[in-house]
Amino acid sequence: MWQSPDVRQTTDLDSRWTITGHINGGYLCALVCETASAFFDGAPPLTASVHYLSTARGGGPADVEVDELRRSRLSTARVRLGREGTPLLESLVTAGTPKPGEQQLDHAARPDVPPREECPEGWTGDAPGMDLLAHLDVRLAPAVAAAFGPGGAPLPVAEATGWVTYADGAPADRFLALAAWDVLPPTLWTTHLWTHAPTVNAQVVLFPGAIEGPLLVQARADTLAEGVVDETARVWDVTGRLVLSSRQTALAVPAHVAPVG
Repeated sequence: MWQSPDVRQTTDLDSRWTITGHINGGYLCALVCETASAFFDGAPPLTASVHYLSTARGGGPADVEVDELRRSRLSTARVRLGREGTPLLESLVTAGTPKPGEQQLDHAARPDVPPREECPEGWTGDAPGMDLLAHLDVRLAPAVAAAFGPGGAPLPVAEATGWVTYADGAPADRFLALAAWDVLPPTLWTTHLWTHAPTVNAQVVLFPGAIEGPLLVQARADTLAEGVVDETARVWDVTGRLVLSSRQTALAVPAHVAPVG
């Protein structure tokens, strides 16, 4: 049996991070990462493994429990989120600053995408319930946006790329970086496989360092088999520094949708 949590508190889920009433999984990941950071006296989040247990619908109060598993240079906590007795997610979050090393390796190729100002705005058109895309300014790469438009041709790979920042002009921050891996449209849609893709598990690493927005996000699904989707995502800041890498397992749930452009 679980021991009593070290901290039990209430938080308010932000309804601005919803799509058709569903709270975004990237937002929930960022929320538990920042919760662990606060628990460990502001230590920056480094990694998170998040299991999504139930759909979180709408903003409002939610219960948070934090269990300390280790406190050191790198500290780890178990963070649970629930609502009215229903578990929403369970996560392990490690926070802290690793010892810097002289050896470096940077083979994560940044995608060749036009500057943000040259990417089209408003790819969702008048689609209802897109609160997230009123809160964030998401500008897809032209080829990706075209795949969603009327008569658009599917892309040869399930890959979505675009710039992300706050719609109100606020500077990109750590919270946005921790959420950005999950804010682009479903990667399968770029190949005209019209499915929902609810996340089962996500693993995220946030690389130490300052973040300068806007952020460039690339998400790619290489495998869909027996209803399971394997997707990776990377987030760069405007300087070209890789700030986050993620891998998620999702379920492919067929849906009758049309291009949203």
